[in-house]
Amino acid sequence: MRRSSWLALVVVAAASLVVFGVLNPQLIFTANTPTGGDMGAHVYAPAYLRDVLLPSGRILGWSNDWFAGFPAFYFYFPLPSLVIVALDLLLPYGVAFKLVAVAGLLALPPASYFLARSMRFGRGVAMAAAGASTAFMFMESYSIYGANVASTLAGEFAYGWSFALGFFYLGLLIRAVRDDRRYIPWAAAVLGLTILSHILTTIVLAVASLTVFVWRRSFRPAITVGLWGGAIAAFWAVPLVARIGYSSDMAWTPLDRWEEIFPIELWLLLPAAIGGVLWAGRRTNRILPVVATTLVPVIYFPLPNILPELFPDLFADQRWKLWNGRLLPYWYFGVGFFAALGVGALAAAIARRLPERISAHWPRAVALVAVAVSVGLVRETQAAAWAPYVVGAVGVGLVALSLLWRGRPTSHGVLTATAALTLVFGGLAGVTFIDGWARWNFEGYEAKGPYPEYRALMETVETLPPGRIQWEANRELDKYGTPMSLMLFPYWTGGAHPSMEGLFFESALTTPFHFLNTAEMSRRPSNPIPGLRYRTFEFDRGVVHLGLYGVRYYVAYTDEAKAEADRRADMVKIADVAPFAIYRLPPTDLVEVATNQPAVFEPGGGDAGPAEFNEFALDWYDDLSLVDRWVTADGPPDWPRVSSTAELAERPLDPPPAAVSDVVIEPHRISFRTTAVGVPHLVKVSYFPNWTAVGADGPWLATPSLMVVVPTQEEVVLEFRRGWPERLGWLLTLAGIGGLVAWRARHRITGTRRADA
Repeated sequence: MRRSSWLALVVVAAASLVVFGVLNPQLIFTANTPTGGDMGAHVYAPAYLRDVLLPSGRILGWSNDWFAGFPAFYFYFPLPSLVIVALDLLLPYGVAFKLVAVAGLLALPPASYFLARSMRFGRGVAMAAAGASTAFMFMESYSIYGANVASTLAGEFAYGWSFALGFFYLGLLIRAVRDDRRYIPWAAAVLGLTILSHILTTIVLAVASLTVFVWRRSFRPAITVGLWGGAIAAFWAVPLVARIGYSSDMAWTPLDRWEEIFPIELWLLLPAAIGGVLWAGRRTNRILPVVATTLVPVIYFPLPNILPELFPDLFADQRWKLWNGRLLPYWYFGVGFFAALGVGALAAAIARRLPERISAHWPRAVALVAVAVSVGLVRETQAAAWAPYVVGAVGVGLVALSLLWRGRPTSHGVLTATAALTLVFGGLAGVTFIDGWARWNFEGYEAKGPYPEYRALMETVETLPPGRIQWEANRELDKYGTPMSLMLFPYWTGGAHPSMEGLFFESALTTPFHFLNTAEMSRRPSNPIPGLRYRTFEFDRGVVHLGLYGVRYYVAYTDEAKAEADRRADMVKIADVAPFAIYRLPPTDLVEVATNQPAVFEPGGGDAGPAEFNEFALDWYDDLSLVDRWVTADGPPDWPRVSSTAELAERPLDPPPAAVSDVVIEPHRISFRTTAVGVPHLVKVSYFPNWTAVGADGPWLATPSLMVVVPTQEEVVLEFRRGWPERLGWLLTLAGIGGLVAWRARHRITGTRRADA
C-alpha cells in the first residue's frame, strides 16, 4: 500500500476513534441494558425480533406488547435490529445493542472519505472531508433530527446508519455511472441497506440521485441501481407503502425559525463552504448529488409554513407528515463537507508553493502539538473521562507513524493531514453535554441510583396474572434512565404484561386514543400529539376508556394519582412498591358481545361530518355515552350508515344470553369461543388489514381503533396473515438478492477465465 494510502487510513481511523472515545467505550463494552431517551425503549424491538418474529419465520409481524397491539417493523426499520440479533449470538445483548447504536457514527468518516474520492478529489481533500464529518457529529445545537452524536443517543441510531450508508451509496452510484458499470451491483446492494435503515434519508437520496441524469448515458445504470436496490429492500418497503394509511399521524409542528437553518456552528463554515462549492464545481460536476442533498432540506424547510398561507384552498388542511426538521442534518453535513473541500484545496495549494519534500521532524512536531492541544481541549470541554486517553492513543499512533516514515515526507501530505486532523480534533472544542449523555445511556438501567425501585416494580408485576398495564406518565420517571422506562413492562415480564404505551407512535391506530387515556389518568401528561381534546386527570373518563381497551392494571406514581385511585371503589390497590402503587381496574373482557347494533361510518363531507374515520372516531371517543354504540369503517350492507355522532341513535340488540370463553391472544393469533353466533363481537386488539377471521365475518375497523367480527360459528380464530404486499415484497427481494448472487458468480467465472488465458 502506498504511503499516502496509509496516511489516509490513519487519519480516517483517527476521526472515527475520536468519536468513539467521547462515547465512553468502557461502558459500551459493559454488559447491561442501555437507556436514555428513546434508546431506553428501543431495546425492546430487537429482543422481540429475536424471541418471537424470527422463530416464527417473520421479520415483519404483530406484537401485542404496546398500544393494544401494533404491526412490528412495518413502519420501523429492520436492518439495525437484525444486526443486533446477529451480534447477540456472540456478545451480551446490551453490548451488541450499543455497538450497533454507535456504528452509524463510526462509519460516517469513512463514508465521507469514500464519497470525496468517488468525486475524483485527492486523498488530502478526502481526508479533510472525513475530518469535517467528525466536527458535524459533535454539533450540539440539535438533538433529535438525526445523524449527530446527540440524536443518536436520543435514539435515532437507525437514522445514523442510513445517513452513513447513503453517502457510500452516492459514491458508488457516481462510480457506476461515470467510471465502471461493475459498481452497479454494489451501489444497488448499499441502496437496499440504506432503505432498510431509514425511509426519510432514502427520500433525500432519491432526489439527489436524479441529478446524475445530467450526465451522458447515465439513465440506464442509474435506473438499474434504483430498481435493483429497491428490490433488495422490497420485503419491507412494499408493505410499508401499501399499509402507510394505517399508521398514525403525529401532527408534527413544522419548524419555522431561521436559526434552525443557520445555527452558530455553521457561521464560520459557510464562507468556506461557498468557496469549496465554487472550487469543486469548477473541477467536476460530480458534486451535483451532494449539492442536492445539501440544498433539499433548505428548499423544503419553509414549505409547510409558507404554502398554506399562499394557497389556503390547496394546503390549509394538508398534513405534512415529512417533518422539515428531519431533513436538516443533510444541510448541516453538506456545509461542513464543502467547507472541508475548500480547506483541503487550500492546504494543497499552499503545499504546491513549498518544497516538495520537507524534514521528517515537521510531521512529528505537528503530531505532538495536535495531541497536546487536543487532550487539553478534551479536558477543558468536560468530554468523557476516556476521551483524553483515546485522543492520546491516536496521537501516539500518528507520532509512531511519523517516526517509522522512511525518507522525507511530502509537504502536501503533511499539510493536508494537518488540515484534516485540525477538523477532527477541533470538533471537540464544542463538546459540552454529549459525553454525559453517553455515560447516562451506556451505564444502563442497572447503574441508576433508583434502580432497586424499578427492579422491584418489574418483579412485582411479573407475579401478577397476565394483563395490560396503563401507567401514569411523569417526567420524573427519567431518574430510572428515561421517562419511557415503564414501556419495558413486556420486556422484563416476558410479554405477559403489555404496556399500553410504546415507542413506535406512528405504528398503531390506537396511539392517539392511548394518549387521551394517559392524560385522563395522569397529573402531568406529555400530550405529544397536537390538536387532540385532552382532559387531564379525569379518572371517571379514564377508567371507562381503559375498560374499552381491556386494560387490567393501573400503575400510579404521584401522590395525587394514588389518592384519586384510593378514593374509587372500582379501583383496588393490589401492591405497594414505593414510589409506585399498582391497582386492579374493573373487570373487562378482551372480547365483548354487542348490546347495540353497530353502524357503519360513511363520510358526509362538508358540514355533514368528519371526512375520515379517524376524525369521526375521535369525536365518538370524546362522548362517553357512545361507548357501547360501535361504529365501523365497513360492514354488512344491512347495518345502518352514519356520517356524524349525532346520527348514532341507540339501537338495542336482544340477543340470547351470550358467553365468550377461552379467549387466547397470541402474537399472530386470536381465538375464542362464543355462544352468540351471528351477533357482533368487539375484539379489543388494534386493527390492521392483515388480520383474517376464520369462523366469522370481518374483521372491520371499529371505534376507536379496534376490530369487530360477526361469528358464523362458535369457534372463532383471527390470524395475522401475510397479504399481497408481503408476498410481492419477498418475491422482489429474492429476485434482487438472486441477481447479486448471479452477478458475483458470473464475475468470478469471468475472472477465472481471464486468469487461465
